[in-house]
Amino acid sequence: MALHIQMSEEAEEQLRKDAFRSKFTSLAAMAALILFGGAILYFTVVLIAIEQEAEFIGYTPPAEDLPARAVPTTQQLSSKAATPSNTVSPSVIVATGAAPVAMAQVDVPMDDATDDGMSIDIGMGLDAGLGDSLGEEGGGMGGAAGGSALEGTFYDLKLTKGKAPTGITAQTKDKIHKVLHDFTKTWSASTLAKYYQSPTKLYASNFYLPQCAASYAPTAYQCADVCKPSAWLAVYRGKVKAPKKGTFRFVGTGDDLICVRFKGKMVLEAGWCLPSMYDDKAPGKCGTIGAVNTPNGQEYWANIKSGKDKIHKGYEQMPFKETKDWNTSLGGLTAGATFDVKEGEVCPIEILVSEVPGGAFGFVLLIQDMEKKSQKDIEIFRTNFSMPDVPELVKMLKKDKGLWQGNADLQAPPFNQDSHIWVAVP
Repeated sequence: MALHIQMSEEAEEQLRKDAFRSKFTSLAAMAALILFGGAILYFTVVLIAIEQEAEFIGYTPPAEDLPARAVPTTQQLSSKAATPSNTVSPSVIVATGAAPVAMAQVDVPMDDATDDGMSIDIGMGLDAGLGDSLGEEGGGMGGAAGGSALEGTFYDLKLTKGKAPTGITAQTKDKIHKVLHDFTKTWSASTLAKYYQSPTKLYASNFYLPQCAASYAPTAYQCADVCKPSAWLAVYRGKVKAPKKGTFRFVGTGDDLICVRFKGKMVLEAGWCLPSMYDDKAPGKCGTIGAVNTPNGQEYWANIKSGKDKIHKGYEQMPFKETKDWNTSLGGLTAGATFDVKEGEVCPIEILVSEVPGGAFGFVLLIQDMEKKSQKDIEIFRTNFSMPDVPELVKMLKKDKGLWQGNADLQAPPFNQDSHIWVAVP
C-alpha cells in the first residue's frame, strides 16, 4: 500500500518566500560585489595611473651654501681696430663682487674665424695677467709679468755677476759711455754678460717716466740694497705688431739716455749722451752731445739741421712747453728716423734707458704717424690699453721715495689719448 504525502498550502507559501529571499540575497551580494570592484578599478586607474601635471618649485640657496668660485681665466685678445678708444679700462678684468649664482667656466674654442669672417688674434693683455700694475696705469719702469708688454732687464755696470767692483763708478763717465757705445753696435746681451743683472724682470707696456730720482730704477727692480743709483742701464725687448700700414718715427728723450732699435736698426737715440757719437780720442764729448747749451750739443744740432750728420739723418728737435727743464737742457724731445711698416707686420723692438752719474732721471717715448704733422696728434707708444697717468705716477714716486728733490711738477709732454696699440706678441 502506497503512502502519499502532500505539502500543505502554508508550507508551499513558506517555501516560495524562502526561495525568493535567497534569490534576492544573491542578487544583492552580486550587486555589492560589482560596486566594490568598480570602486577599486576607479581608484586604481583614475586616481593613481593618470599622470599628474608637472609643477616647478623655485629654490634659492643661501649664500653660504654656494660652491666656491674658481679663479676666472681669460684669453688674451687683441682687436684689429685701428684706433681703440682710450675709454676702455686698462688691461685688467677682475670680478670683485659676490654673485648670487656660481657659473661654471666655459671654454670657447678660438681656432676658427668668427661668423662675420673677422679673425681674433691672441696676445692683447685684457686680463689680470698684467700683474698689479704697469707703473700705476702704465708708465714707470714696468710691472709684473703678463699681458702685452716688453720684458726689461736691469744691469749695474759697477758690479760683476758676483757683485764684485768692476772699476766703473759714477765718476768714470767715459767708461760708462764706452760700454753703451759697444752695446748699441750689436745690442747683443753677451756684451753685458759680465755685469750684475737683477734677478727681477719688469714688463712695460709704455715708457713714460718724467723727471724723477735715479734711485727709483733700482727700487723698481728690487735691487736697491745692492745697486747704487748710477752707472746702470735697463734693456726692454720683444716683438710688436704694427696696427696699420704707414710711415712712423719715435719721439722722445732720456736723462741720461733713451735708445730704440726697431727692425734691427737704431731709429732713435736721445738725451745727454749719445752712444753712436762716442770717440775714443775725445771720450768726454759723448756726455754732452745732446745738450743744446754746450758747444758739443750746439755743433751736433747744427749738423743735423744742415744734413751733415749722416748717422742721425731725419732727426729733429721737438720742444714741448710742458717739458721745461728738458727744453732748456736738451732742446725738448728728439724726433728720430722714420721707418715703414705694413699692417699686422711683426717687428722686433729693443729699448734702452740708462743713467750715468746719478741724480735726476727720466724718459719719455712717443710715436708719430707721419701722415699727421701736428704735435697734438703725436701718440704714446704703448703695447696695450694702459695709459700713463701723471697724478698716479706722482703717487707711485712718492711711495718709493723717487721724486727728484721732492718736486712733483713732472716733465710731462702731452699725447693723443686715442693712441694706436702696438700689440706685443711672443
